Order: sequence, then structure tokens, then C-alpha cells
Amino acid sequence: MTNPRKSVLAAVAAALSLAACSPITLAPAGAYAVGGKSPTVTLDRPWNDMTALWLQRSKKARLLTLDGPELNRLYLTEGLVEGDYIVRPARRESTTPIYADGMSVTEQVEFVTDSVTALGYERVSTSGVRPVEIAGVRAVRFSLEARTTDGLEIKGIGQILKREGKVYVAVYLAPAEHYFEATRGSAEAAMSALAF
Repeated sequence: MTNPRKSVLAAVAAALSLAACSPITLAPAGAYAVGGKSPTVTLDRPWNDMTALWLQRSKKARLLTLDGPELNRLYLTEGLVEGDYIVRPARRESTTPIYADGMSVTEQVEFVTDSVTALGYERVSTSGVRPVEIAGVRAVRFSLEARTTDGLEIKGIGQILKREGKVYVAVYLAPAEHYFEATRGSAEAAMSALAF
């Protein structure tokens, strides 16, 4: 197993070198359109939009980060319908988790968990599934835990909201040591500020 601190430092170096030559755009504080004009989230501070660099994504998903994708990630989707996915798997032998109409809340949470696994994380688990109200709609929020292939412990938060036959997903992931708590407030603020 590698040293988690060395993994974080290597991730920072990789993120900085990527940033020097990549089409990263600023998502300024305020309303950020996840898809077209709607839905939007309200960002409490500027984030970096790294969607253009995320090769595994669906056309309905966005990737934001504050400090680089290895240090914190906020995934947001437009409304998903039958047959949509969030992410293509990182490994060729894996399958893509597909959303299906009629999924129970438990199955929706499993869809998110499987999507996080498809991003290349290992030992993905959820806990603390709880109701929250977002934009006047009852949604669910839950805690996530995972590991990178290098053994770095990851913590996260998932959120699923179903409105008018479409599902809106938000997932925040960061290393458990320091970065999760350091940026959790901004991630949760954006997740709570979903508007249509």
C-alpha cells in the first residue's frame, strides 16, 4: 500500500500539470447551469469546471472541482431518464450503470454507488440514507465511502432527486484526510441549492 500523503502530493502535481495545458473554465460564484438553462445550482464560491477533461462522462453530467479532481470532485447531472448513465466505466471489462424508470430509492442509491465504482473507485459503500427537501421536492442524501486503487480513503455525499419523471444526481468525493471536511460545506451548499 502506498503512503496516502504521497498519493495526494502526486495528485496535486498531476492536477497542476493538467491545469497548465487543459481547457478548464471558471464556474463563478452564483448560479451555475447544469444543463442548458435548467437545472441550476448556486455556488457559494468559484469552482473549476473540468467537464471537458472528463472523458468517461455522459453528455448530461458535469464535473466541478475546487482544488483539482484528485482532491475534491462535485458531479452534477441534468435530468436522467430511462437508459441514461452518469459515467462509462474506467475498465473495459466493467459495465455501465444504467438508470431505469421505476427504480426504488434503494435501487437509485445502488445506481449511484455503481457509477462511483465505474469511475475507478474500490470498496464503494453507502450509509445514512436520509430524506432532504430540495427545491420543494423530497430527495434523498447519503454518505459514501470508497478507496482509490492506491488505497487512499475517500469520503463523499450523494444526492438523488426525482422530479417530473427525471432523476437529478449530485455526488461529492474527496480524500477523507483533510479535503473532505475542508470543502464539504461548499459542496453541500451547491447540492442544496438545486433550482428549476
